[in-house]
Amino acid sequence: MHEVWPDSGVLLASRYRLVTLLETGGMAQVWRATDELLDRPVAVKLPAGDTRAAHLAWREARFAARLSHPGIAAVHDYREAVRPDGSVAPFVVMELLGGETVAARLHDSGGPIPWGEAVSIGTAVAEALAAAHAAGVVHRDIKPGNVMLCPGGVKLLDFGISAAAGEPDDDETGASFGTPAYAAPERLDGKPAEPATDLYGLGVLLFEMVTGEPPYDVNTWEELAAAQAHGPTPLPETLPARLRELIMRCLDEDPAHRPSAAQARRILSRLIPSAPARLTIPLPGRPPTGHAKVLPSYRRASSPPVRRAAVGAVLVMTGVVVVAVVNAVGSPDREPEFAQPIVVTTTSASTASASAVPAPPDASPEVEVTAARETPTTRPPLNVDAAVSRVRVAVEEGEANGEIRADVALDFKNLLRLIDPEDGAAVTEQIDQLRRKVRQRLDERGISAARAAVLQERLADLRASV
Repeated sequence: MHEVWPDSGVLLASRYRLVTLLETGGMAQVWRATDELLDRPVAVKLPAGDTRAAHLAWREARFAARLSHPGIAAVHDYREAVRPDGSVAPFVVMELLGGETVAARLHDSGGPIPWGEAVSIGTAVAEALAAAHAAGVVHRDIKPGNVMLCPGGVKLLDFGISAAAGEPDDDETGASFGTPAYAAPERLDGKPAEPATDLYGLGVLLFEMVTGEPPYDVNTWEELAAAQAHGPTPLPETLPARLRELIMRCLDEDPAHRPSAAQARRILSRLIPSAPARLTIPLPGRPPTGHAKVLPSYRRASSPPVRRAAVGAVLVMTGVVVVAVVNAVGSPDREPEFAQPIVVTTTSASTASASAVPAPPDASPEVEVTAARETPTTRPPLNVDAAVSRVRVAVEEGEANGEIRADVALDFKNLLRLIDPEDGAAVTEQIDQLRRKVRQRLDERGISAARAAVLQERLADLRASV
């Protein structure tokens, strides 16, 4: 039994043997270790302190494990070890990375990073953030120490204080606020987690890379409040104007005025010099998409089988009435197509055509239901911005009248903010994700069937406008 714990040679959970202490922080230690079952090197993160740190370790493993993206450090395992005193110590097992953090790079260079390389690093970080946000995860601790410069590219680390988008911020102690110099203003106001918080962190990261200091070089929350009253130090005029503009937009105190991660990535990628003086960090070797591969979550065995279903209401009246049909539950493996609008007409015919949608049981035999497309004259064509606005209004109306839970509405609005009209391929993917979200939230009873129908109809219009 080791007198000092943890220490080199200690075997955790009969599998992970500690080798070398790599880093010690306020809330955790990071060790180089060996996975003796698979015979591979790994990094083990052991939280220090009270049960709060242990809970954060579990949350980190949960959130990081939802993502599989080349710009995000992978989480392999979550286990618990027994200390010599009999207490339980949870730990997270992650991929072992080589290289240095941006913080180490800034410290070693004693000054700013050449702006061309800073833009390249920022592009990769924005790409990783877009991936996390698309999966509903907010990092909340973007800073130089959590960005690793590896031989194969940039990696985003440490999801220790991350949260689900829209999750209420119930931390009254400030333990999860991170470092004062990198904390977004809304975090101090206790607002729910939102992707814009990470964009503030990206702005701070870019600011520090190109100047050598964060916009507010403070150590306490009191110093931060005083510094924010005067605003950040002006950026050097030698930097490209577009870069200066983006950084200041990210640092805006109002989260609504900040760009999305996808927008920041696009702007930064266009600023990368064709032949930078020093570019040691390669970008991902594929076109950026802003989306991570999200590992599937499995339903409980007692859950009913997933089936494709349509939810609609038929209004019988003289003339023509158009109603929407919404897919209530979609397959996790395949994106169902939306049902076409239904036209209900009164007729003297006693039978329906073979392609007709079956009438409800109590419908009159004089009613024929046939599938037909809405004519172009019913609604004028929409551009993407107008179509997004209509979806947002539907969400806000649903939240106001109690048809959408507040956390679900915030989730929808955060996803809508990620839509960039100039990136057609990404918009289509984001719309499809929203459509799946509506069905998922309907299944979870976070939204009423009537409001889900409205949202699906307006999302169909949005997709048609792209």
